[in-house]
Amino acid sequence: MKKRISSLGKNPFYKGFFLFLPFPLAFGALLCAVVVLFQGVIAPSTYFRLLTNNTADTEIQVPETEEGEFPVIPYESQWATLNVDGWQRRDVKVFFGDNTAILRKGAGMWINSRFCGQNGKTVLSAHVNSFFNEIEDTKIGTKVTMDTVYGQYVYEVVDTLIFHYQDEKPLLPQEGEDILFMYTCYPRSYGFRFKEQRLALICKKIEGKDWKANG
Repeated sequence: MKKRISSLGKNPFYKGFFLFLPFPLAFGALLCAVVVLFQGVIAPSTYFRLLTNNTADTEIQVPETEEGEFPVIPYESQWATLNVDGWQRRDVKVFFGDNTAILRKGAGMWINSRFCGQNGKTVLSAHVNSFFNEIEDTKIGTKVTMDTVYGQYVYEVVDTLIFHYQDEKPLLPQEGEDILFMYTCYPRSYGFRFKEQRLALICKKIEGKDWKANG
């Protein structure tokens, strides 16, 4: 008895389709990788901003204010630079706000938190694949310096915290003690994959002028 050969196997259209299918799939995967690489690594880099003449935020602007009064800091403006002892990345720019555009340029401050020196919690976030890449390597006792438009503040890392991205309790205001709360996606080893966990450094102020909070 002769075996029946499927008509699909004889059809040149199906043969050509399955031979061609891997090419668009490979192209799509490559395109996604390029987009992720651009957004996460190339776009935030200093060299890219210089090449595209995006130099508006290259120097921190000191706002005018009356002597003894806390300055008014506009949304999306740079108000500090951050340095962590032991980090290779230096002078991370810190902006007021934490939208997507800000996080491409540096670290963003949650607008519901306090500025350094206002006797509360300053909440900063940045991408783990760029500006906060070294958070996982930071040990208890590390010094953290914030050079702000109104003075320098030095903190010491006193604890770390891992929390779920939907848990907002760690970000809530905390009055009565000057705390710098820096967090990013966790773990770093997941690369560009979505991460449900966040890793935070909890830092206490050891140097810096005290100010009265606005509002």
